[in-house]
Amino acid sequence: MELDVWLDGRHVATLFEQRRQMTMRYTDAAGPRGAPLVSMAMPVAATRFTDRVTRAFFHGLLPEGEARRMLAHDFGLDVSNDMGLLAALGKDCAGALVVQPVGGIPPSFATLPGGDVVDGPEIARRLAQLPVHPLGVDGRIRVSLAGVQSKLLLARRPDGRWSLPSEGVISTHILKPAHRDLPDSVANEAFCMNLAGRAGLAAARTTIESFGGIEVVVSERYDRRVEADGMTVRLHQEDACQALSVLTVVPEHKYESFGGPSLAGVAGLLEQWGGRAAKEGLLEQVAFHVVVGNADAHGKNVSFLHREDGTVELAPLYDVMSTVYYSAVAGRRMDPTPGLLVNGNRHIEKVTVGDLVHEAERWGLRNRTAHSVVCDLLERMPGALEQAAGDISAAPGPLVDLIHNQVRDAKSQTVRPEHRST
Repeated sequence: MELDVWLDGRHVATLFEQRRQMTMRYTDAAGPRGAPLVSMAMPVAATRFTDRVTRAFFHGLLPEGEARRMLAHDFGLDVSNDMGLLAALGKDCAGALVVQPVGGIPPSFATLPGGDVVDGPEIARRLAQLPVHPLGVDGRIRVSLAGVQSKLLLARRPDGRWSLPSEGVISTHILKPAHRDLPDSVANEAFCMNLAGRAGLAAARTTIESFGGIEVVVSERYDRRVEADGMTVRLHQEDACQALSVLTVVPEHKYESFGGPSLAGVAGLLEQWGGRAAKEGLLEQVAFHVVVGNADAHGKNVSFLHREDGTVELAPLYDVMSTVYYSAVAGRRMDPTPGLLVNGNRHIEKVTVGDLVHEAERWGLRNRTAHSVVCDLLERMPGALEQAAGDISAAPGPLVDLIHNQVRDAKSQTVRPEHRST
């Protein structure tokens, strides 16, 4: 079986599968050798890439868990059939790639908002049907997005109305209803994401909306950009598992404790393809996860945006909530092990400012620089907490108090070091 891989209106690569081995070869339209076009794990070259790196990347574009099983059943495919699922769902993936059968109509680089406009009751109906129609996929809608949690993909028009991502319309927003096992998950995520933005971090714009009584987190996709003329453009991105060739057929493999990426590995990619400032941004993100108590920041929750000049930048924060809240306040047992270990610490509530600094030093950051990044974030957090609590009125008081206390405790550890050349 073969599939074409398109990027920015160009046929840049071809996927092959033979005897259960998936390989990829760039076309002449791919551009200069050595550029990390599809993935940092697969810079442009004349040879085919092996199953190990190819499958890790393209499997990472597909849904996980029960959603994958249901979609495979709907398309008459074996659940392990990555190529078949890519052929069915690959026209709207994370990032800017379009994967489709060989010889298909060239996909548009950008699209005007169109498709079928849907109102609140219709969105509510589609949200209610997510258990049987993951991602909203049906006979006309073919979209793919990694992850286990239930979600609906829609396109928002300039006038604020919603459209279905059908007939070439590119999705722009992700709607996530409440997690069935985690109370307050909508308010928790919306508050943490709003808090990140208020604290000065790049973060996906996130709000709470209700459709027919179904409350959802509405997250604006950072891998999409709406131009002044209303055209929606895809932006290429990949997550750390894809970039480090970590295959997530077993979903637990996205966690470092189960063989997934490490922060040092992520920092190494930024060193090679980004720059020193990017590593400071990574430290800021990690420190934010620690102070809000998010132990679920794993390898698929750290991503990179590809720039046109062949370099990468750390993608905005997304999919953040306080997992500690459920252990400390809601009485639910949650695994305290950070998805990405910080200085080897295996308990999110025991990670100190010293751990953050020592972790960053392993990446090559100076001690003084790392201290400054963490201290500056902590200084901004109290004001950001007050603003975020005003923005997200549904945020539970105990959640706000918990993060406030964790910020206070972290600030008590921050004695800025004397100037030294370490």
